[in-house]
This record gives sequence, C-alpha cells and structure tokens, in this order.
Amino acid sequence: MKIPYFTLSLVAVLSFSTKTAFAQQDTIQNTGLKEVIIQKESKAQKESRQPVRATVLDVKAMKQQPSSVIELMNRAVGVRVRQTGGLGNNASLMLNGFEGNAIKYFRDGIPMDYLGNAFSFSVVPPTMIDRIEIYKGVVPVSLGADALGGAVNIVTKEPESNQSIDASYQIGSYNTHRGTLNAYFQDKQTGLFGGVNAFINYSDNDYKVNVPYTDPETAQTRKEKHKLFHNRFTNGFVEGFIGVKNKTWADELRLTVSSFYINKQHNYGMTMNYPFGGVTSNMNSVVPTLRYRKAFLDNNLKLDQFLVYNTLHSSYTDTIKGFYDWRGKFTPVASKNGEATSNGSLKKLRYYNFISRTNLSYRLDNGYIELNSVYNSSTRRGSDPFGETFPFSKIDMLQRSVVFQKWITGLNWRLYALDDRLTNDLSVKYYYLRTEGYESMHGDTQMEQQRSKTKGNWGFSESLKYQFTDRIYARFSGELAVRLPEQAEFFGDGTFTRTNFALKPERSWNYNLGVNYNNQTNLTTEVNVFYRRTHDMIMLLNTGIFGNYENIDKIKGVGVEIDAAYSPLKWLRLSGNVTYQDFRLYDKEDKTYEGARLRNTPYFFANLGLRTSHDNVFKSGDKFSFYYNYSFVKAYYLDFIPKEFEPSGFLGLWGKAEINAEAYVIPDQNLHSAGMVWSYSPKLSFGFEAKNIFNSEIFDNYKIQNEGFSLHFKVNLSIN
Repeated sequence: MKIPYFTLSLVAVLSFSTKTAFAQQDTIQNTGLKEVIIQKESKAQKESRQPVRATVLDVKAMKQQPSSVIELMNRAVGVRVRQTGGLGNNASLMLNGFEGNAIKYFRDGIPMDYLGNAFSFSVVPPTMIDRIEIYKGVVPVSLGADALGGAVNIVTKEPESNQSIDASYQIGSYNTHRGTLNAYFQDKQTGLFGGVNAFINYSDNDYKVNVPYTDPETAQTRKEKHKLFHNRFTNGFVEGFIGVKNKTWADELRLTVSSFYINKQHNYGMTMNYPFGGVTSNMNSVVPTLRYRKAFLDNNLKLDQFLVYNTLHSSYTDTIKGFYDWRGKFTPVASKNGEATSNGSLKKLRYYNFISRTNLSYRLDNGYIELNSVYNSSTRRGSDPFGETFPFSKIDMLQRSVVFQKWITGLNWRLYALDDRLTNDLSVKYYYLRTEGYESMHGDTQMEQQRSKTKGNWGFSESLKYQFTDRIYARFSGELAVRLPEQAEFFGDGTFTRTNFALKPERSWNYNLGVNYNNQTNLTTEVNVFYRRTHDMIMLLNTGIFGNYENIDKIKGVGVEIDAAYSPLKWLRLSGNVTYQDFRLYDKEDKTYEGARLRNTPYFFANLGLRTSHDNVFKSGDKFSFYYNYSFVKAYYLDFIPKEFEPSGFLGLWGKAEINAEAYVIPDQNLHSAGMVWSYSPKLSFGFEAKNIFNSEIFDNYKIQNEGFSLHFKVNLSIN
C-alpha cells in the first residue's frame, strides 16, 4: 500500500498546526485531524499493470447495472465478442485478429473445459465476478494454456465479510429473467468456511430479425421481418462449497460440488437462411472439485493444487419430419427425419473429463520462479440412432470412443531490477497432445479405421515493463505461440461442426509494444501496437447449415489500440477507445486472394462512454449514477474478397466495397445504450437500462442478427 506524497504532506502540515494550536490558544483556533485518505489500488488495477499485457475489467464496480458480461467486455479496447444470437447463444472472443479456440477461458486460473458452457461469459452474471483479466498475446504461465492469441480469466468475487448474502434479480424484454444468490460464512476460531453460489437465466429470445422468406406461390425470395419463434434459453447453476483455512497443514482446503443444466431451442444453424422449429439441445453435469493451497519455507515456496473429475452430458435433437418457414408455418415431408439434415438426429454425448493443475512458485531476492503444469484428459462417447454408421460394420460412429489428452507445462522467471523500475518475465512452455478416435468423414466409403495423433511443441515468451516515472511506463512482449487443435475441431461437436482429422497446430509470432500514461488525478491513456505472423490458423468455415474447421494458410497483420479515460469533474467520467487491425492472407498459391483481409473479422471498431456519480440526491446517504455507451463497428466482409474490391479510402475506413453488399458485406453498426443506478443504501440498489436505443440492426458471427431495442430492470440486495 502506498500513501501519496501530497497526502503525507497534508498529514504533516495538519499535525504541526494542531500542536502549535495547543501552545498558542490565544491566537490560533484549536484544529483536530479528522480523516486521513489512503489510496489503495484495486486488484483489477494491479493486474492491468503487469509486464504481460492485459485488459482488466473491474466487473465488481459495475455489478449494480443490468448489463451482461458480454456488453461489459465489448466496451473494452481491442475486444469483440462474437455471439450467435441473444442470451445463452454461443459466444466467442476476438482479440487482435484471433478468435474462437485460439482464445482460452479460465475460472480462477483453472481451464473451464470441464464446465462446458455452464460458466461461459455469455451466461455468468456480473454479480458473481470480481474482475475479468483479458490477456492479449502472451498468456501467463500460471494459466497453463496453449492459447495462440490470448486468454480470459474470470475471477470470481471474494466475500467481503465473515457472513454475507448477496442476491439480485433482473427482468427484461423478450421475457428475460436473471437471478443470482451468493452466500458465505466463516468461523474465524476454527477456520471452517462454506457457502453457496447460484444463478438462473431464462429468455424467450423472440426478437424480430430480417430474414429471407420464399413465397410458396411465386417461389420468389424477399426479406421480411419476423419474430424468432423457437429460440428459448433456460439455464441453472448452483454450487456448494466447504473448507478450512489457516491451518498448519493447509492455508486453504476447499471442496466444491457444482451442478448445472442448459436447455436451448435452435431457430437457425450457422446462418439465418433456414429456420428450425423443433431442434433443441441440452447439457448437464455434476462437478466435484478439490483445491489445496499451502506455503512452505517461511512463505517462500507456495503450492496450489486443483483436481476435478466429472461427466458432462449433452444431447441434440432434430426429429421433425418436415420444415418450417419464417412465418412459423410447418410443411410435413414424409421423406425427411429432421430439419437441419434430412436424416435427422438424436445425439447423446458423454464427456469424461479430468483436469489436474499444479502451480509452484518460489520467491527469490529479486523476483520469483514459477512452475505450472496442467494435464487435461477428455474421453467422448455417444450414440445417434439417426446418425452415420461405418459402411461395413454398420456401427454408430458416435459409439466409438474419442480420447483427447493435453499436457501443458510452463516455467517462468520474474526478475526485478534497477530499483524495481524494470520487470522482466522470461517463460518457456511445452505443449503435448495425444488423441485417438475414428474419423467420421461424410460420404466416406472406406473401411472402418482408427486414427491417432501425438504431437509435442515448444514455445517461449519474453515480457518487459519499464517504469520511467510514477506516471509513465512502457511494456514490450514477444512470443512464439502454439495452439493444438481441440477435440471438437478434430472430430466435430456432434451438432453443426463436421470432422477434419487433417488439422495441424497453429503457430504464431506475436509482438506487442505499449505506453501508458496516468497523471494520478483524472487522466489515463494507453497506446498499444501489435504485430502477428501466423501459420496454419484454424478457423470455422461456414458451408451453409454446417461448418468445419480448416487451416487457413498464412496470415500476417498489424494493429493499434488507443484507450483513454478522463474525469474533467469529480462527478463525471469520460472514456473511449479505438481499435484498428489489418490481418491479411499472404504467400498464397492462388493469387486471387493474395493480400485479402481475414474473412468474417471486423477491422475497425470503437467505443465511447460517459458516467456520472452523485451523492444525496433523493435522500441522505443515497447514490445515483447515469451512464451512456456507444459502440461502432466498421463494415467488414463475410467472406474473403480480392483486395482490389475493398474501399479505396484511407485504411479502408471511407467508401464502400465494390462488391454486392447484400451478399458479402456486414454493414456499419451503431449501438447506443443508456442506464441509471440508484443505491438506496449500501445494502439495496436499483438499476435500469435501455439497450440498442435506436433499434439498430446489429449483426455478429456470419451475419447473425442480434437483439433490437430492449429494456431491463435489476434489483440488488447485499447483507454483510
């Protein structure tokens, strides 16, 4: 904790004045020191200034707003969330040109693979989160991941007292309901503690979209606006934990048992060209976890061990004999067994997951050494009576086990030098992959054949931070990053993604350089530039209803991010950021697309924000705040287009592409939202927000249209 110089000076002056007053009662009025202000940086601020570049969102400070985690992340510099629809729909992150599985996700430093979509940032409520650490480029060794372009670590909220209860309830348009409950207790004498974390999500997601409708009489196709009529999402999550702290044999031992379910209707596939009216999917699991922490050798050596084993159940149902149109009319077709495919589907999959994460750190005189090892094993088994069978044995392909194992080990050495002004992180990682299964090539007539693959790769990184003054620091990082293909990329996901066992690991050289200025009063700015050179990038390519993952040749690009926050008045805060990134194909045999921008990837986007804060507005002791946010995304291309057809303006920021905009271009997007929060007391608050105020058409991955105008109301209750 640091006490600013001006605060120390103030204390000294006041103390001297007080002593003098006692000596000179006849001339100087007696003055007492009533308050000393000590400025303490939050965990979010501390993490954002590490050598490894990160954008840290202080979610805890915004928990009273009826905003989703996705909205909060989309306001951060260099970050775009790609979501295929409303609440509960699949969401992935795009960071500096990377997206999908190139970005890894963690909960409190642990890979979230075992949780499926249960704790995804598309469903987890802000009230359960302390902060979100978004790493761009180099990923800390402590996370233990084969991330190519970055990682997201969701850090859950710590209790603020020995006994506390936090609850919230939110209601919104499209029959949306979200509720949370967090309860905690601790006995300081015995060290025993326990608690419950839970949340529920529900939404009809029946907003209107512009979709192609084919007239059955004229066979003419035209755009019409219709409600999504089969898009409901239901989700529940609850976990109970118990443990002990501050014992000679353990600093903390925690046993947690979680349970969750996800029920989802699917109104469309990879695009909105064809509606579904009976396709559904489900996911559920019971998850026991164990975590042990202990410091040895006078707190110089620290151990953090995490273990989990669970079975994740998922299903996918497509058994309607016929098809729907966007007006909700059903046409029976006796020869069809399903909507998404004419064969239909009744998939049931089981994933047997085991994760062991071991973290050791040893403190040195001028830094520390950290060793992190994560072993992740997943076995998939399933069945589908409507699914494909091997041509000779006629055995259901999904009944054959798919085994996927990864072992990521990293070693990091942190060095403090030059009176702690220089911080250096030098890391090395080893990536190991082993997988085996049966390739499910559609239309394949070969004999049943087992496939296996074993792969090992090395990677390394260097991250430097230099503190020039109390107000200015610079950071540089460089790395050779490797990402191993995931199980779903090799074997498909059992729904809309097909198999490709020929995938190769991604490799990328990543460099970042940034400068941060903070005047320590009311202005913070940061400028970052980055360069990427990637081989064999894995991307999900759309082939209509279905898609499959493929290696996309070679990609290189540069980008710049500018972020600023300014408080011209004590009660007013302004913020803004802008991101430009230019990622292109290169060294292609087919020169038609040489230099073409990366498909389905925004290259320019920006955010503006305004927030006010007022005390004692409606009653003594209350707090009131108003906020407004604006987001802009420049038009980009759904598919690869030749470079000569791009807009001719500076950096492609002005003008229009010389192609059919309806077919290939996702247009400019402008999103406005505003809200207010009234804290009646420290225990009770109310939040109201209007999203997409002007009912603009907002698109996302593969031109999936998101929600229009909506209203949301939230109540927060906190008892400590």
